Amino acid sequence: MQVHRSHHSTGVSAEPEHSYLASAADMVIGFLFVFIIMVAFLALQKRAEQEARAADRDPRGTVTLTIGNQIKKDIPNVQVDPASGVITLPEELLFDRGSASLKPVAVETLARVSVTMAEVLKCFVANQMEDPICQQENPRGHEVETIFIEGHTDSLPMNRAGGNIRLSLERAISVNEALVEGTPLAEFRNKDGYPLFSHSAYAETRPLIKEDPSDGRNRRVDLRIVLAYRPD
Repeated sequence: MQVHRSHHSTGVSAEPEHSYLASAADMVIGFLFVFIIMVAFLALQKRAEQEARAADRDPRGTVTLTIGNQIKKDIPNVQVDPASGVITLPEELLFDRGSASLKPVAVETLARVSVTMAEVLKCFVANQMEDPICQQENPRGHEVETIFIEGHTDSLPMNRAGGNIRLSLERAISVNEALVEGTPLAEFRNKDGYPLFSHSAYAETRPLIKEDPSDGRNRRVDLRIVLAYRPD
C-alpha cells in the first residue's frame, strides 16, 4: 500500500522576529539617548563646579567681570581688568585735554551706565542684597566694600592751579556727579553703612600707556572695585 504524503509548505512567519529586533533597537536607542543626556548633565555640572571654584579663588575678578560686562552694553570699548579689579572708562568718551568738564555725550552715556550698574551691582552691596534674585546672581555672597572713582591725566604739565593732581581729582568728581549723585547708586551702602563710592586722584603717576606717559589715553577715569574681607 502506497502512502502519499502531503508536501504542503509549513512556512513560519518572520513577524515576531522582526518585532523583537525592532524592540531591541528601540531599547538600545533609548539607552543611548539617556546616556547622552547624563553625559551632558555631568559636563554642565562639572563646568558649574569649575566656575564656582574660580569664583572662590578670585572673587574680585568675578565681580569685576560681572559689572564690567554689563557696562560694555553701554560703552563697548570699556576696558575690564579682573586681575586688578579695575574698569577703565575710555578717555575719548570723557574729557578734552586739560578739561575736567564731561563731554555732553559722556553725561548721557554715564546716565545709562548708572542704571545698568544699579541693576547688576545691587546683588553685591550689603544694603541691597535682600532681593531674592541675588541668591542666583551672587550665590557666594560676595560684598563690595567700596568703588574708587580714580582720576588720571597724561604727563603733560598743566598751567593751572593745582596742576595735574587737581585736574585728575576734578575729573573723578565730574564722573561721580554724572554717575552717582542723584541716582540710586547714591543710596548704596557697604556693610558698615558707609557710601559705596569715593574719589581718588593720581595725576600722571599711574599711566595706562607706561611707555609713553604723555599719550592721551592716560587721560581716563577708572572704577576700582574693592571687596569686603571675608576669611575662607
